[in-house]
Amino acid sequence: MNPIPAQASREGRSEFAAWAEMLARVGEKNCRLYSLMMQGALNAGSGRRGAPGSIVEELDRERSRIARELHAGAGQPLAGIKLNLEMLDDCSPSLPQPAREALLRLRTLADQALAQVRAVSHRLHPPDWQRLTIEDALFALVDSSGLESRIETELDIAELPAQPSHSVKIALYRCAQECLGNIARHSGATRLVLSLSMNGRCLELRVTDNGTGFPRGVPSGTGIGLRSIREQASALGGIAHIASGAEGTTIQISIPLSEE
Repeated sequence: MNPIPAQASREGRSEFAAWAEMLARVGEKNCRLYSLMMQGALNAGSGRRGAPGSIVEELDRERSRIARELHAGAGQPLAGIKLNLEMLDDCSPSLPQPAREALLRLRTLADQALAQVRAVSHRLHPPDWQRLTIEDALFALVDSSGLESRIETELDIAELPAQPSHSVKIALYRCAQECLGNIARHSGATRLVLSLSMNGRCLELRVTDNGTGFPRGVPSGTGIGLRSIREQASALGGIAHIASGAEGTTIQISIPLSEE
């Protein structure tokens, strides 16, 4: 067996140190997030407000940082490995059969690892809609749902005097997303109305449809998605009202604009 060149050995140790450093940074960030969540729980118990939003923003920042580190710390080296394996592949006709088979397996593994890193990095990055105003984000959500081409759709989205905090924006968007998904999948509705407006210092999102309502015997708002709507609104100092019957369903959440 040929000895490993000293330079290759040093490079291997350098790569290992880089990976160890990246993992250590991720660990430190996880510890900081845990501390923030614990503080949020204490604040919630003492009646103080503002912690849930700061945790949401910190989570988004950490997700973005981790995505960047995955791209640079793992994605780039894997892309380099793949490129060098492709160069070796040009020489494969002169290699013994076992070596050619091993090279093919290495290329397959490199492709799979690179695809996984890119997929995870992409999922960790905040979605594009978070860069929009809440008004534009809701318009884009309805447009991408395809409901406007299937049922009568009325949008009453007022231009807001100020944008809500990041956590309030996410709660409103997720509520609208859940409502539109339920309408498309389950309601059998022929009409929906989505409105966003100010009521005092609160932002109100209201989604109404003329569908069949929740199944008979199922209490309003007991599904996982609808429970999540209630919990997010409550965590931000707001309320969620869910009503459903034979004439349709109305879901409304009201959240203070100046929560944070």
